[in-house]
Amino acid sequence: MTDNLVTLLLDKSGSMAACHEATIEAVNTYLDGLKKATRTLFSLVQFDTVGLERTCVRTPIAKAPRLNHFNYMPRGGTPLVDAAVKTIHAVEASLSEFAFKPKVVVAIQTDGHENSSTEYVMGDLHQLIKEKMAEGWQFLFMGCGIDAYDQARYMGISTCDTMAYNPTAESSNAAFAASASNTVAYLSGVQGNVSYTTAQRQAAGDKHWDTASVGKVQPDAAGPTKAHVQYRSKQKKSLIDDVTL
Repeated sequence: MTDNLVTLLLDKSGSMAACHEATIEAVNTYLDGLKKATRTLFSLVQFDTVGLERTCVRTPIAKAPRLNHFNYMPRGGTPLVDAAVKTIHAVEASLSEFAFKPKVVVAIQTDGHENSSTEYVMGDLHQLIKEKMAEGWQFLFMGCGIDAYDQARYMGISTCDTMAYNPTAESSNAAFAASASNTVAYLSGVQGNVSYTTAQRQAAGDKHWDTASVGKVQPDAAGPTKAHVQYRSKQKKSLIDDVTL
């Protein structure tokens, strides 16, 4: 029997200060929910323009540290693409240390859109996520107070695995509880994916859910384009270092 590997990439940019308390409580609810998954190793990576902060790395879920005002302090901008690409690469590199192939779940949370990346463009992230999904990885995307579906399509994540939640304490808790519940169900073999239900979205105050768009992924809209090439040529020095998990 092999271990499960779950990674949460958590936005701690300055705008998250508006839902600081709600996020701390919600992440701790998420951790409590994940404890129902046996043999699960958990990594928590926080990101902003200052860097990628590893709160814990492949820690048995029962021992994962809880979030508080000392280890979660919003600041800086939102280098979503750089942070996601580097985190996914780090998870990929860590798989070589497993004797057997684990189930991999990566959850990404943010309250805003990309605004600070300097090394990668959205096309890079889109392609990387498509590749990892083809290998069996599961991705969840939680957007706090934004149209998460619009963002997720450009990232390459299906709308089925996306949620746009309200930044209130109740809705934040509901969103993270749903993410934990779906992850546990997938890891335990009860269901074949981590997709959210309509009821879970309603509980999280999701006002952007459109059943007509279920399953749609923006077809290579985030792939390399002339605009992306121009953007890449103007990139500055990396704002955040690589991360090892």
